[in-house]
Amino acid sequence: MIKIFAGNKTFHFTNNADGLSEDVIKFENSIHKDELKKIFSDSKSIEIVCLCHNAESGVREFAKMFRNIDAAGGVVYNHEKKLLLIHRLGKWDLPKGKMEDGESPETSAMREVCEETGVCNLEIIKPLRDTFHIYQQNGEYILKRTYWFEMITSSATNLLPQTEENITEVKWMTKEEVNAAMQFSYESIRYLLSQT
Repeated sequence: MIKIFAGNKTFHFTNNADGLSEDVIKFENSIHKDELKKIFSDSKSIEIVCLCHNAESGVREFAKMFRNIDAAGGVVYNHEKKLLLIHRLGKWDLPKGKMEDGESPETSAMREVCEETGVCNLEIIKPLRDTFHIYQQNGEYILKRTYWFEMITSSATNLLPQTEENITEVKWMTKEEVNAAMQFSYESIRYLLSQT
């Protein structure tokens, strides 16, 4: 199953809707633009299930209705097993950003973590699940795919929030602190961390 988050709406791309709430909107194979407009115009929280033979191909078809942006980021731990979080625009988040032309997801993720936090001595341990979310900018809906990597660092450098990217704080957090911070985060970040 692949989930795409859009504010208070969640799209589930799957070949099996078992275990999902009965109170969902279901589509077979694909959603048309008119149906999508109705979903986005509804202010209620909505779960949408897109039943398709293959979740990846279902997402590829769905993505054609949006401008697509690729980003990459890190789930970064230090030697104390604390997690690196950033505070931006009133929410706790993980360091991430848009990929540059010709850049690999791995290179992009390490660059973004370094730029946004000041932590640059990084080692990628493994790739994690990609996340997807939809947002609106200048009247246009954008689908952002973020490639995530679990990383470790032995760096003890001072944390430096990238203020020009509206980052006001960078902090190493214990598991308990992360759980509390996730109350003030994005659904896609909570989902990602629940899968690691």
